[in-house]
Amino acid sequence: MKTFDNEWTVDLFEGHPSFFTKRMFGGLAVYMHGRQMLVLVEPTRTGRWQWHGVLVCTDHRHHQPIIKEFPRLAPHDVLKKWLYIDSRDRDFEPTLTKVAAAIARDDPRFGIHPRPRRERVAPRHRI
Repeated sequence: MKTFDNEWTVDLFEGHPSFFTKRMFGGLAVYMHGRQMLVLVEPTRTGRWQWHGVLVCTDHRHHQPIIKEFPRLAPHDVLKKWLYIDSRDRDFEPTLTKVAAAIARDDPRFGIHPRPRRERVAPRHRI
């Protein structure tokens, strides 16, 4: 299984009963407290995108308070609903360490609730 350069960011969550990860769009989605919190992203082999960093999942209404506390985060250029920090940012590690600590404390500004999956209805067979 592929590992991600920035998987160290989730070390703080290890052992928490609600913590799990899942592959998403070539990245690694991080879930905790019943919410999707982060997506670790790296350039795709297909060249679909060249992002290398971490997407921070949050609602638009929380952007400004989070940016005030974590000024290296900014709305992503494409996925504007989420905040982003590039792994080449000079404050990447200290910023992500503090963000991870806020997530571990269950800071309500972080995370989005996944949409409930719709149950699939079995196709009806014609006779």
